[in-house]
Amino acid sequence: MLVGSFGVVCSRFTGLLRDMVFARFWGTGSALGGFILAFTIPNLFRRLFGEGALTAAFVPVFNDRLSEKGKGAAFLLLSQVLSVVAVLLAAICGVGIAVSILLLDTLPGPLAQLSVKLLPILLPYLIFICLAGFLAGVLNSFEHFAIPAFAPLILNLALIGATIWLCPRLGESAEARVTGLAWAVLVAGALQLVVLFPILWRFGYRFRFLPQFRSENVREVGRLVLPGLVGAGIYQLNVLCDRVLAGWLGAWAVTSLYYSERLVYLPIGVFAVALSAACLPVMSRACARNQPDDMLDALFYSLRHILFLSLPCVLGLMLLGDMVINLIFRHGAFGDDSFRATLGALLFYAPGIPLFAALKIIRSGFYSRKNTSTPMKVSAGCLALNLALNLILMGPMQQRGLALATSISAGVNCLLLLLLLYRELRPDKARLRRFGAAVGKQLLALGGAGLAMYFLRLPLAVKPPLLKMMLEFLLPATGGMLVYFSLALILRSAELKELLGALRRRRA
Repeated sequence: MLVGSFGVVCSRFTGLLRDMVFARFWGTGSALGGFILAFTIPNLFRRLFGEGALTAAFVPVFNDRLSEKGKGAAFLLLSQVLSVVAVLLAAICGVGIAVSILLLDTLPGPLAQLSVKLLPILLPYLIFICLAGFLAGVLNSFEHFAIPAFAPLILNLALIGATIWLCPRLGESAEARVTGLAWAVLVAGALQLVVLFPILWRFGYRFRFLPQFRSENVREVGRLVLPGLVGAGIYQLNVLCDRVLAGWLGAWAVTSLYYSERLVYLPIGVFAVALSAACLPVMSRACARNQPDDMLDALFYSLRHILFLSLPCVLGLMLLGDMVINLIFRHGAFGDDSFRATLGALLFYAPGIPLFAALKIIRSGFYSRKNTSTPMKVSAGCLALNLALNLILMGPMQQRGLALATSISAGVNCLLLLLLLYRELRPDKARLRRFGAAVGKQLLALGGAGLAMYFLRLPLAVKPPLLKMMLEFLLPATGGMLVYFSLALILRSAELKELLGALRRRRA
């Protein structure tokens, strides 16, 4: 888990560097807004096929084949499913390109027209990145986390390079220059897929093109995938609706939501993605061996650590969010209006961090038991809730209302799934008491950290301005972090002890 976490940390921080470059060169202008809207489509499929329901449904079946029949049967399953997925993605890509070309001169408004103009370049990315995410799930089953975790670095570096070097050479207007970002995405997606095959080769896998849609292997995975795809698709429609409604408010709303999302999803990507990637194979193997206690241990372990690491992030962004935005984004084209719009969205997104992170773990509890229909049904209800809240709140609160609606619907989703999972697994009272005690200790430590941040937020007489901003942020942030971990140590928090133990083992 730590190797995966470190890789994801590097990926997320290069992503943060990418967004700093975006802020300096693009600000919250319409060119970046058009790119973000267009990039939402291939990203939707990435989360569906690469990181979502397909991988979650396939990994338990792959682990069953691996443990019961060996590598030969497992790799045959992989080739058949991979071939079918590649054919389906190519068909989706072809249809999407044709539709976007037909719509090019019919959509009203420059923002929509720019988005549709970029789509034919961006859509082939969905083939590469979906297959890469799918194969990363297979490598995680072999407990290889490093390369899949570090692969997203390629995209971030490509976008940074394109913004600085390629885009300025493509024309005078921002709309002409932004096409460089689309070409960088396409090249990076191909590279992210290619780097995985040498590792699979080391494990003995040789790809064979077997698009056998009627094979029993494909049918078995398909039966599990379809409900999960619908459920995950509902969630991604949620994201798409948020972006489209933000586009109706204006390009500034799309970009301010994007920047605030990046800050919120930084800790989620660091902790939740790595934990869920490591957790799903463990729970799947426990289910295959009929060891419910091991599955519950993995689930509660992941939830405890998600809360332990994400709650301080909520506190930091709520108390120091303005400093974070000033320090990271407020340069070049990112001015006062951009600052206010981004901060407004951030304050309503930040409370959702533990909820967004926990959802990945809780869904794994269902997927590991080959139950993909329950998350689908809950997601459908939460989509309707989110859409209704969006329409109610976006008028009086603008982009802040869209952020608040997302956080509320994520909370309802978490609560319903936890209640349903409790009914299915029936964890013993002793395990629940230990979990409650762990969360109580975390909240006590969090209260102390909040007081420290509040009293250490002081104006400093330091020059130059950048150094002043850095020190004024680092003083309360570092003080809050030290108090949090010190109180966790005094309260004998199991999470801190387990993390330190894992670090010592990794060093050894």
